[in-house]
Amino acid sequence: MSGFAARLIGAFVFLLIGVAEVIVIRRSVYPVIRWRHEKAKLTQSQGRDPGWIMGVAWFQGLVLMPIFGFMAGGWLSASEG
Repeated sequence: MSGFAARLIGAFVFLLIGVAEVIVIRRSVYPVIRWRHEKAKLTQSQGRDPGWIMGVAWFQGLVLMPIFGFMAGGWLSASEG
């Protein structure tokens, strides 16, 4: 397999992992942090906005993960010999 094809496969696999991660965070973690944020507004101790936290999760899952997969695919093709 050529190096570029291995890189694309690695990027695609890590993109799928990133999408799965974003789905899990959006369905299980986000409601909890949103609820705590709304509850803490009563005491003015809410801290970070949950939208900011989700923005970081989206960036990490949909941008950084495929970039890492692209680089990891290059490492895998180099180890084949």
